[in-house]
Amino acid sequence: MMNIEMLLWIMCALSALTVVEGQRFTIDVESGTEHCFSILIPARKAYGITGTFEELDDAVKANRVTPLKVEIYNPEKKAVFTSKRTLSAGSFDVRTDASSNGGSYKICIKNGMEDRPKDNQQRQVGLSLRIKSDLFDQMRQYSQRNAANVNKDETPEEKQQREWKEQAEIEKLERTQTIAALSEKLSTKIDALTDHMTYLKVRYDAHEVLSGVTFGRIVWWNVVQILALIFVSLGQIFAIRKAVDKKRYL
Repeated sequence: MMNIEMLLWIMCALSALTVVEGQRFTIDVESGTEHCFSILIPARKAYGITGTFEELDDAVKANRVTPLKVEIYNPEKKAVFTSKRTLSAGSFDVRTDASSNGGSYKICIKNGMEDRPKDNQQRQVGLSLRIKSDLFDQMRQYSQRNAANVNKDETPEEKQQREWKEQAEIEKLERTQTIAALSEKLSTKIDALTDHMTYLKVRYDAHEVLSGVTFGRIVWWNVVQILALIFVSLGQIFAIRKAVDKKRYL
């Protein structure tokens, strides 16, 4: 558990410079328990905590209301994300405020707790997590820095040229923000698809192990049947031979 928290802290530190590659975990949650870990978000920085979750164990059947519950709490211990009661898979996107003092965000995966039914079955949950620096916040900071560099002693001609440049920069920034928003939506959908394919791979590996174990048991059962058939056949041969020899003596 401490290893996961340390990894997430490193992810936050690196995300100040770039978008961090997603990290995926497989967690076993017993019935009536929860698995929580913390993410440390630095102050005065805007981040996006995004990812997906999915129940991986197909053998565990749930009712209409799933026992699985995923929640994210902010540093004030207020839930900023709660998974839907009828879904055992979904995605989350939590944005932090650049004006906040930062703090520890907590992600909890719960099985049969609080308002969810308890069925006394362990659940294996896949969790994918990404921590990204907010691109739009970087754009706002860039605009604010440009506005702070205004020369107050400029002439009317210089002021007019600066306003023209600012208007062109605003239009360019708006186009960039539109493209960035579309790119972020596309990236989010691609990430969700990649996560789902990873969860399918985990299921495939589990099914392959189960198939191997089942096949091994079938092979051993066939071996036992063959040995039993051989012993029965030998017993019948000796019994018939003994009966024939007895009739011959008579």
